[in-house]
Amino acid sequence: MKKTNLTLLLFLVSILTYAQECSSYFKFSKGMKIEMTSFDKKDKPSAILKYEVLDYKPVNGGFSLVFSNETYDSKGKLLAKGESFGKCNNGDYITDVRNISSDMIPKSADIKMNIDGDKVVYPARMKVGDKLKDASIKISSTLSSGMTLMNITANITDRKVESAESVETPVGKFDCLKITYTLNTKFMGNRTLICNEYLANGIGVIKQEQFDEKGKKQSSLILTKLEK
Repeated sequence: MKKTNLTLLLFLVSILTYAQECSSYFKFSKGMKIEMTSFDKKDKPSAILKYEVLDYKPVNGGFSLVFSNETYDSKGKLLAKGESFGKCNNGDYITDVRNISSDMIPKSADIKMNIDGDKVVYPARMKVGDKLKDASIKISSTLSSGMTLMNITANITDRKVESAESVETPVGKFDCLKITYTLNTKFMGNRTLICNEYLANGIGVIKQEQFDEKGKKQSSLILTKLEK
C-alpha cells in the first residue's frame, strides 16, 4: 500500500459531504469539481486527486451524495478511478468508510481489497474547542487463492477543532477551521502521524498536513483547482 493511497482514503473521509441543512463548511452542489495536489516530505508533487459531485438526493433528515474520483501520478497518468458516497443527517455529516470503493486503489485482477471502518462525524455547528468523535480504518488485501498480502489498521484519535485560521491556496485565500488529530497506523511496524485539516466555507477540506512525532512534515494536500 502506497502512502498516497492512505492519504487519499483519509481525504475522502473528510470531503464527502453535502446538504442544505449541513454545516456551511460542507455546502457542495451537483457538478462541483475539486482538484487536490499531494506533495511529499520535500514538497514535491506526488499525485493529483480529482473529485466531482455527480448526484445528490433527499433522504430522511438530509441528503445523500455520489462523488466520482480519479487519482493521477505527478506526470498526469491515471492510476485509479471510482465512486464514493456521503450522507448528511439532521445537520451532521456522517461518512461510513466501508462505502469507499476499492476500485480507487490500484491493484491487479488477482488482488481483492477490503476496506472497513467506523463512521466519521462532522457536527453541524463545529466551533473552536470542540472535541470530535474518533474513527478507524482497516484495509486488507488478498489473492484470489485466499492468501493475505497485507493488513493495515489506521486509528484516528484526539480529533478536535483547534483554531480558526486564514489559509492561502493556488485557488485563493480562505477563512478556515483547523481540525487536528493523531493517526496511528499498523503496517510493517507502528507509525504515528500528527495531522491537520483545514475546512473552508462552501468547499470542505482545502488543505491537509501530516507530521511525524518530531514535527517534521511527511506529506500534504492542497486545493489547486475549483469549479462550482
